[in-house]
Amino acid sequence: MAKLIVIIIKVLYGGEEMLFISIVLAIPIYGFCIWSMYQPEESYFFFDRWRYKEIPELSDVQIKLIRIGSVVAMIVETIYLIVVAIDAFTPDF
Repeated sequence: MAKLIVIIIKVLYGGEEMLFISIVLAIPIYGFCIWSMYQPEESYFFFDRWRYKEIPELSDVQIKLIRIGSVVAMIVETIYLIVVAIDAFTPDF
């Protein structure tokens, strides 16, 4: 799925433009992941706080999984940006 998205963006925008768009779109992802690592309860109820009269407590396992998911998302995003950067600056023969 991710490879298909990369191919579609590459066909539409080309090399360096794709890198620029990827970096711009990665900034909010990194911001949300960093926020989730430091305040997992706030990020978990980010758009769902209105549903509850009293906010339920998250267990330690849930908090740990939110933090692990944030780290994994940042690692995957970094690998994606590295691959896009290598692909953008590799000459086509």
